[in-house]
Amino acid sequence: MSNFGHQTFHRAVEISSGVWMAEREKEVGRSAEEIVESFARAAEELPKLKETYYSQETYNVSRPDGEPSREEERTEFRKRFISIMPGADEQGNLRVEVAKWVEGR
Repeated sequence: MSNFGHQTFHRAVEISSGVWMAEREKEVGRSAEEIVESFARAAEELPKLKETYYSQETYNVSRPDGEPSREEERTEFRKRFISIMPGADEQGNLRVEVAKWVEGR
C-alpha cells in the first residue's frame, strides 16, 4: 500500500470511529434520559414526607426557666452517676466497653 493509500485508510478509520463515537454518545445520552425519566416516574409514587430540620446550634440543653440547676443538685447527680457507672479511667471519666461485635475490626 502506498503512503497515500495508507494515510487515506487511516483517515477513513478515524472518520468512521468519530461517527461511531458520535452515535455512541447519542445512544448513551438517550439511555441516560430514559433512566432519569424512569427514576422521576418511580419517585412520584413514593409517599410524600414532611421535612424535618434539626438545629445544630443547641449544645447545652437548659431547663425551661433558663436557669442552671443548683450546684448541690449537680454534685449529687455526679455522685450517683459515678456510683453506678461501670468503670472510670485515671482522670475519673466514664470508661465503657467496646461492643463484642465491634472487636477485631
